[in-house]
Amino acid sequence: MTRRRRPALVLTVLLAASALPATDAAAIEQPSRLPPYITELTSIRYDGRADDLLTAGLGFSGLRDATPPAPADPDQPTAAELRRRAVWASAGLFVGDSGGLGRLYGPDVEGGRPVPGDGRVAGTEYRAVAGRGAASVSYVVQVPADLDRARPCVVAAPATGLARVYSMTGSAGAWGLHRRCAVAYTDKGMGPAFDDLHSGTVMAYDGTTGPRTAVGGRAAFDAGLDDAERARFDAERPYRVAYKTAHSGTNPQATWGRDVLRSVELTLALLNRDWRKGAPSAGYTPATTTVIATGVSNGGGAAVAAGEDDRRGLVDAVVASEPQMNLAPLGGVRVVQGERRVPSAGLPLLRYGALASLLQPCAALTEPTAPGYASLDEAAARRRCADLVGDDPRLITRRDAARAGPAGLPELAQQALVRAGFQPQSSYLQLAHYDPQTPVSYAMSFARASVADSLCGYGWARTDASGRPAPYTRAELAAAFATSGGRAPAPGVLIDENSPGGPVADARSLGPRGIHDYNLRGERCVYRLAFPGADDRPAERAWARRVARGLDATRCSGDLHGKPTLIVHGRDDTRVPVNHASRPYLGLDSRAQHGRGTVGYIEVTHAQHVDSTAPGLDNRYVPLGFYYQQALDLMWGRLRDGAPLPPSQVVRTVPRGGAPGRAPDLEGANVPPIAQRPAGGDLIRVAGGVVRVPD
Repeated sequence: MTRRRRPALVLTVLLAASALPATDAAAIEQPSRLPPYITELTSIRYDGRADDLLTAGLGFSGLRDATPPAPADPDQPTAAELRRRAVWASAGLFVGDSGGLGRLYGPDVEGGRPVPGDGRVAGTEYRAVAGRGAASVSYVVQVPADLDRARPCVVAAPATGLARVYSMTGSAGAWGLHRRCAVAYTDKGMGPAFDDLHSGTVMAYDGTTGPRTAVGGRAAFDAGLDDAERARFDAERPYRVAYKTAHSGTNPQATWGRDVLRSVELTLALLNRDWRKGAPSAGYTPATTTVIATGVSNGGGAAVAAGEDDRRGLVDAVVASEPQMNLAPLGGVRVVQGERRVPSAGLPLLRYGALASLLQPCAALTEPTAPGYASLDEAAARRRCADLVGDDPRLITRRDAARAGPAGLPELAQQALVRAGFQPQSSYLQLAHYDPQTPVSYAMSFARASVADSLCGYGWARTDASGRPAPYTRAELAAAFATSGGRAPAPGVLIDENSPGGPVADARSLGPRGIHDYNLRGERCVYRLAFPGADDRPAERAWARRVARGLDATRCSGDLHGKPTLIVHGRDDTRVPVNHASRPYLGLDSRAQHGRGTVGYIEVTHAQHVDSTAPGLDNRYVPLGFYYQQALDLMWGRLRDGAPLPPSQVVRTVPRGGAPGRAPDLEGANVPPIAQRPAGGDLIRVAGGVVRVPD
């Protein structure tokens, strides 16, 4: 009789918090002991053939497959199947290599050359949980079998956006594994966990789903309603879903830095417990282990927050791409582009997002060739233009409207976006980034609101062909760990609960006159919460105060305690505008370091927030991911070899050109490298609190 080979060994440990030390510092003082906040730990050893750390057993060839890996039973995918689908999505190689991904940069490219073999990396993967339920944070630690024990390194890569814990596997994770580093991921307390209030389905920590009563204490989130409240809510508003980011009641953004630091502590403890052979004599400690905190978008913001929160020397350096950060008051820090002072800088995402949501449907009328324009309701957009006219100087004033006339209102809306800190050339992307969900969910998170509060009349649900809330299928809920971006499980959408005629998808919302208006009522409410005093209403004042307190708990100061840091950002970013994030942060850092700032800032022209090759984007924009990978390489050279970091600069790229959807392949000439000695006209300078960026 032959014995079947088992590809993986699984070990699960449930930890009793009462038996653990009381403080995080114990994780450093006793490095082989698991940190006190870890409540669950699972380990799986992958042989690098049937399954592995980097490609989930698919190999690079499987990651390039345009068809996602399917579970054997779509209604009951296993944790391994969900992981495989999530890893496939994180690599992004299925989009093809015309935009450079998979050819000039990516998980299968190292130092500008293809990675030999099929990419499979043997090693051990640990999955851990800190806390319980709505307050839980998920971690994954990957330790390659060929870990460099003599010169150990850890790459701490928090999830991007609201996404799953594996969202950085194909970028920072691959980069770290190629260097024989351990990689530490965290979902930052957000992730795709949900509670379907109709079916009672919730998500467990491992991504699998089931009835709330069966999943019990292993649920990554539930809405916090008792049985009677749940039944009443579903009777009044059937088929709604709560999700962790908006409805956890914990304001997870406030602890992003802590969560990243904990991922490092956990990794060092696991290395000391399980990987001591061949390790430095002192073990894996902050003094013996090189640690880079790195991330993209709000994962980049979390990496920066970790650098600021770290006062124990856990993190050696920070690398962030297009970081979404809520900055402390600028206090005199100014941004100048060319010879023009930027009129607005340093706003938090909630504020510039709420403002943009109001203006974008109207401003979109100025760009009829922009992506998504075919779906724009032009009549509703023109009504939005007229409705924006009033006394708010951030929007369209009556005086300007009288001068411009109805036909000129879209241009006034676009000018208002520029006054609000968006780049003039971002007009082409405004419609593609029209997304009321983000400021809505951030307002709910900051306010620690419950799903039952339906703040500003918003909810989330799956909808039918008419846009009315409808029940999810079992398979849709079961796949959410791999398919959801961290909001309501796909295909769930934002719901306007107050639309005349009954709740409907926000995109189909009707105004008081019974005609489509892109839910002006709800967006104005979020705008008032974001900007207290803007047409303030008594019923909203308490919520606005709660939102403001929650927002203030998330702010970054600019003080990285001297850590070398590289930030890359696309000049045309419309999701996280450079004027509200990286540019003013450079000034805050310089002030915190008394003029000797340690942040290098690389601003890339013709780059935006999403490295998409969709028609209309392919011929206009270059991938920022190419420069993110280069920034990691540069920081590695600094930490390992003492190589100098480049000065802050503008990198001037060359778009691919051609017709939309038929752009030629991206080549090296389109994406010149970050320069160690950039031309004088490309240098970004900081002096006296003024950040000067060349045109």
